[in-house]
Amino acid sequence: MNKQTKGAIAAGAAALLLAGGAGTWAAWSASETVGGDGVQSGSLSLTQEGEAGWAVGGEPIDITTFKAVPGDVLTYSASFLVGAEGNNLSATLTADLGSIGGGNELADRLGIDTTATIDGVALDPSGEGLEITDEHNDKVVDVEVAITFDPDTSGTEAQGQQADLSEFSVTLQQTIS
Repeated sequence: MNKQTKGAIAAGAAALLLAGGAGTWAAWSASETVGGDGVQSGSLSLTQEGEAGWAVGGEPIDITTFKAVPGDVLTYSASFLVGAEGNNLSATLTADLGSIGGGNELADRLGIDTTATIDGVALDPSGEGLEITDEHNDKVVDVEVAITFDPDTSGTEAQGQQADLSEFSVTLQQTIS
């Protein structure tokens, strides 16, 4: 390769390198600090207040010894202190049927219905649960969960089985719109 060809290749390579960086050499920029303070996050919590209880037909029961039959409605009642701090905060209160263990016919034949009140006013259903907002912060929500043993259960289906309610839970989950 002669000197002229080598020189032309070197000049072309130098031109490519300079052209690749040309976009950043001529760009002007400016910035200004906008001021203001930091932002704080809110919080969401649910804390049981007092004793919870189970009943059937309004009569208190010991859930550990009660023998349910098709058609029974077991009612769980509890009160919870709501922590709902945050602008535009919205959450859903639900009882979690998935937390009922057993994996058997009895567990599969249980239905669930949740109602709740704050200051005697029923919470509105919202999608899959009951709506809680930042207006409910530091208020007590009275929750009632009705677990119904399907009355159409027949034959020997679900007899002599146990549904584990030891991990039964009431959940408060933020909803994002």
